[in-house]
Amino acid sequence: MEPDRKLPKLVASTGSTYNCTVAESRVREGKLLNSESQDREASIGIFDDDLEVNYFKSAQWTPDGTSLLTSNADNTVRTFIVPPDLLDNPACPISLTPYTVHTYPTPINCLTPYPYFALSDPATTLYLSTQTDLPIRLANALSPSPSPTATYPLVSPTTEAYYAPSSLLWSAGGTSFLAGTDCLIALFDVSRSGEGPMTRLPTIPSKRHKMKGGGVGMRGIVSALSLQPSAAGEDSILAAGTWTRWVGLYDAAGMGGTVATWSVAEAADTHAGIGGLGVTQTLWSACGRYLYVVERKSRGVLVYDVRGAKKMLAWLEGRMAETNQRLGVDCFESEGGTEVWAAGTDGIVRVWEGVGKTEGAVGRDWEWKAHDDPVTSTAVHSSGTVVATCSGQKTLPSVDGSDSGSDDESSGSDSDDDSEESENSSCSAHPTFKTPDNSIKVWSL
Repeated sequence: MEPDRKLPKLVASTGSTYNCTVAESRVREGKLLNSESQDREASIGIFDDDLEVNYFKSAQWTPDGTSLLTSNADNTVRTFIVPPDLLDNPACPISLTPYTVHTYPTPINCLTPYPYFALSDPATTLYLSTQTDLPIRLANALSPSPSPTATYPLVSPTTEAYYAPSSLLWSAGGTSFLAGTDCLIALFDVSRSGEGPMTRLPTIPSKRHKMKGGGVGMRGIVSALSLQPSAAGEDSILAAGTWTRWVGLYDAAGMGGTVATWSVAEAADTHAGIGGLGVTQTLWSACGRYLYVVERKSRGVLVYDVRGAKKMLAWLEGRMAETNQRLGVDCFESEGGTEVWAAGTDGIVRVWEGVGKTEGAVGRDWEWKAHDDPVTSTAVHSSGTVVATCSGQKTLPSVDGSDSGSDDESSGSDSDDDSEESENSSCSAHPTFKTPDNSIKVWSL
């Protein structure tokens, strides 16, 4: 790490509000919001899931940069509006409390804000989310109620059971969105509430014969989607990743032909030696030339030059993310080139600068300790002046008051089966009680 670099300074945090069980966090949050959460808790009782810790699954900036949209273990989407005077007094960190709290009956698999989200226009403050055994929902982040403004069913044509998408992506214009599920990418029209997808793009010719098909396409649950940046009027390439460790590139923002599909297993395991057990993210450089592939159970990030698809250009070492839990990665374009920000199970955020300029193994340029538990998201603000992080992991309470759980090795597999519960099934086993770090922190750069 550069010896003269000034490390990020904490300017806002949720503090200890969520450093406890789901049940206790509802009471603490209710007191902060002056709501009746504690009374409701007593009236409905406490269930087994309420005894798990309320860790943060993800956090992301809204496109206008005013708010943080988060997902927690208590099946809740929270909207934190960051105060405009955030950087006025860096010596005294601001306490973050949610503006709205949207609780759903089942786990939240995916969450993504409307691309034209603007706090000044409540008609645009929308987000999409997917829950197990429910339609895809469009809701308003500023509404006091989680009631959807629109729903979009994605069901099996044979069994009529709901698919639970493992990835969501808005179109550039915000008039449609893509949802990734088992061997399928589905395109929805936002204006058609209550209707299924307009178009279905199978990622293999025949789902019935997954192991056949002559090696055409990619099988598995589509767990990651991202759109290549492009100039106005030009078609973008859609990058999709699967839990079976495949990546596919599709023309015309996903609605055109297949550009390429390939497995990243050999590159990650044999050449880079960083391991992996399923793609959790695909990200693009601002120039649209480089594709970054992020996996769970991985010690790094793969870098591809899409002009030579299937050929790895470099890999970023030292990510420390050997867990089934999704640990989010972010990119930022600085004057020196692309920066990749990623954190690990050790609570340390690492930064690689000038990514794409060097081939082969690339070590991190600098790092800092952000949390005492795995950092589940690292989100750089579009201004480049602040970065948000969130943390936590699934832990199971035991009778004697100590945390116990199964090792994440037992839950990792290369199968197509997936749910948010299984991907977060890395349970921490502590010999003695440890207060969890389930928090959001905002840092000035």
